[in-house]
Formats: sequence, structure tokens, C-alpha cells
Amino acid sequence: MTAPVTFILGMHNSGTSLLARLAALLGLELGPEVLTRDSFEAKPAYDYWEHAGIVALQDEALHLLGRHWGTPQSHLPIPPEAWDRPEIARLGTALGAILDRELAAAQDATGGRPWGFKDPRTVRLLPVWRRVLAKRGLTARYLISLRDPAIVTASFADKGRVAPADAEALWRRSYLEALAGSAGSPRLVVDYDAWLDQPETQAAALAGFLGQPQAADAALAAVRAAIDPSLRRTRVGLLRLTPFTVATAECLRAMIGGREPEARIAALLDRAASADRRAAAPPDGTAAA
Repeated sequence: MTAPVTFILGMHNSGTSLLARLAALLGLELGPEVLTRDSFEAKPAYDYWEHAGIVALQDEALHLLGRHWGTPQSHLPIPPEAWDRPEIARLGTALGAILDRELAAAQDATGGRPWGFKDPRTVRLLPVWRRVLAKRGLTARYLISLRDPAIVTASFADKGRVAPADAEALWRRSYLEALAGSAGSPRLVVDYDAWLDQPETQAAALAGFLGQPQAADAALAAVRAAIDPSLRRTRVGLLRLTPFTVATAECLRAMIGGREPEARIAALLDRAASADRRAAAPPDGTAAA
């Protein structure tokens, strides 16, 4: 039986690179096209531990959908009919070809070690990936990297040159769609800050989720080598988050370590759906023509 495809999800600047590195150390195959420190200088547009081909296709898809991460529209909902557009279907076919190639290579090189990938863009394109997996009879599991939204919003607004309000809205959209898209599948929320506060507990949870509990010590050593505690920034005073963002972050924190507060998650997703419906309604409250 083919192992589930592992999706590493999270907002930009939320610790997904570290999480991908640790997952690789714990037996997750990322493939020969993954960009690491050695290749980063040659391709400065990409982050560490991302699959070059997937990043390029997903960046193109977000441009076509009018939701590229560097625009004020990045956080807006994507209409369901958009997934049937021929140009999006074409990119889905291309992503499927990469998946086929990577799974075959992992089978040949490792005898079937699980394969996965990391790209913050993925979270907005999960409907495409669901179709890709369904066509092949494959399943998925999800690692979701969480970091303080105030820090992420401030950092991304500076890096992406977008307004802080748009950066915060993209943070919230990313995690709401991660929760909705991963529902019913194995998933683990991993807290970036916990690598400083509770590294042993978190390394054990990650190793267990990936089926490598005996490798937790190796992951812990890698974390200690990669993270400089002096770089930690204060959580307060960066910006004032909206109550909806705070509620989203609190729900995700309640999930750290594998917990599933189902009623809380459902209430949060209902709130998000209601907010989208209100935003889409005509200003006078009449039905759209």
C-alpha cells in the first residue's frame, strides 16, 4: 500500500522550512528537486526545502487565480468554479506528473519511503491537490506549522511589501483553509515557538506522527543546531490582531501535539464561512442578479 503523501502547510515565514528539514531527517523523502542551502543562492526567489517544480507551478496558479501572495487580493476566497478553469486543470495535470515522478523515484531509491513536500502556496490550492490524489487513489497526511501571527504578519508585510492588514488576512485564510482542507485526514500542528519552549515534547510528537519514534533524539539535535534563541522576538507590541485572527491562532494552539477539539474547529470554520458569505453579499442585502 502506498504511503500517504505528506503536505507541509503553513503561512510564509511560519517555520515550514525548519519543519521540512526535520521531516526529512525523520524519514520523509523530499526528492532530488528540493531546494536546500546549496541551491538557494542560485535561485533566490525560492525558500529552503521547497520543490522547485511545484513552487513554479503553484506560483503560476495563484497568479492566474488573482490570489498571488504578493497582492492585496491574496487572502480573498477562491470561487469554487475557478477549479474547473482549463488553465488551472492544466497546472493540476502538471502537478500530478511531478507527483508520479517523485513517487516512482522514492520507490526506486528507498523501497517506498514516504514522500512529501513543503510550499506555503499549497494551502490555497488544496482543491487542486485533492483532485490529483483522488485520480490516483492516494491519501494525504498534513503537518501544519504554526507561529505567532503577530510576528508572522509583521515579517511578511515587510518581506512581501503588502499592507499589514492584508498580511494578517492571508495568515488567517491560510490556516482556515489548512484546517478545512485537512479535515478527516491525519494531521499534526507543530508550534515553531515550542522548539524553544518544549523541544523534547515536540520532537517526540513529530517523530511519532512520521512513524519514526526512535529518531526523536536526532530531530532534537537538529533543532538545537538550527535555532538561535537570541533571535526570538517579543510577541507583544508588533501590531494589534483582529479577534478573528486571535481565535484562529488559539484554536490551532489547542491542536498542538495531535489534539482534535472538534466542536471548536467546527465553530471556527462556520464563522469563516459566514464571514465570506457576508463579504460576498450585495451592499443593500438584496440577492445578486
